[in-house]
Amino acid sequence: MINELKLKEVISNILGVSINEINDDSSPDNIEQWDSFSHLNLVMAIEAEFDIKLTPEDAMDMLSVKLIRIILEDVQEK
Repeated sequence: MINELKLKEVISNILGVSINEINDDSSPDNIEQWDSFSHLNLVMAIEAEFDIKLTPEDAMDMLSVKLIRIILEDVQEK
């Protein structure tokens, strides 16, 4: 099970948005700061925070907070 607060804190810190603005629907489409560069930083921060290694495919599929959580849960189950 993913610690949602920890995930939201990582996203908030990397993207520079309030943790209260982050929900399952948060994505590059509705968070202006979520560009390709910040996405890479987000992937690296998530890997460090959750002590996991993501595949390039997983990193590219992280297109919303909901998808990030699903991918993290899948990776942690392996």
